[in-house]
Amino acid sequence: MARPRRPGTRVVTIATAPVLPPTIAAEYPFESHFLDVSGGGMHYVDEGPRDGGPILFLHGNPTWSFLWRNLVREFRDSHRCIALDHIGCGLSAKPPDWRYTLAAHAENVLALVEHLDLERVTLVVHDWGGAIGMSTVSRAAGRFARLLVLNTAAFPGAMPLRIRVCRAPIVGPFLVEQLNAFAGLLPRYGVADRARLSVAAREGYAYPYRTPTDRRAIRRFVEDIPTSSSHPSWRELAAASQAIARFVAKPASIVWGQRDWCFTPRFRAQWQNRLPEAHVVPIERAGHLVTEEAPAEVAAELRALLVR
Repeated sequence: MARPRRPGTRVVTIATAPVLPPTIAAEYPFESHFLDVSGGGMHYVDEGPRDGGPILFLHGNPTWSFLWRNLVREFRDSHRCIALDHIGCGLSAKPPDWRYTLAAHAENVLALVEHLDLERVTLVVHDWGGAIGMSTVSRAAGRFARLLVLNTAAFPGAMPLRIRVCRAPIVGPFLVEQLNAFAGLLPRYGVADRARLSVAAREGYAYPYRTPTDRRAIRRFVEDIPTSSSHPSWRELAAASQAIARFVAKPASIVWGQRDWCFTPRFRAQWQNRLPEAHVVPIERAGHLVTEEAPAEVAAELRALLVR
């Protein structure tokens, strides 16, 4: 049974749930749910038995819950699988003037966790979902039992030039929103071998970000990466980094696409330093979208983690 809702949240019934193109719907055959949070209706899927152990999947930038479709289908017979779209992403609301900060995203995740009254959660994170996830853990550590880390960070790190360019005033918004130079390049730079990303997968990742206004959150995610202590999200990222220690004595796994140009193996090493008992699976042939290039390995490690 769901707990009483947090102030400012409510369940929203969308009379016209999004109708996805057939090729994408075949890849993503889930019922849509929405929770009204800060920023508007936050879309999520909630598949599997309600008494099954909950798995919470958090995506980063510029993806959406589509990233987790294969894992949701793999585990929904035995576990409750929840995959949300952060505000501004996927099928969630895309407000023009929302905060789009690390703290705001984490508060929304926590609102969903509390609304569904999730306990002993297995947390699975990718890309900026790592920082959002750890920021959420800093607020409610007792609800989380296990952690699976995939090509992500929850601490400061080196920023590649191509991302720094996307943060530049005037140039950055033009590149990211008008030219689609971030989400549009995901199929090219998100994988080590483009042949491993099907046409349907390419369409699925691109679908929520078809217009410049759809890409506002992508730009704001990039701008919200703290690079110094003067950045507004620096303290939040510091709290997220400290929350990693909550998993030192809990089951944790790290699966890493070694050919990721952004979250390089140096980031993996930092996770290993913080979680010395974690089981580590480096995948030499995979890039950033490790769930696309090594789905069997990711599923096998999640399955092993769930019984630890």
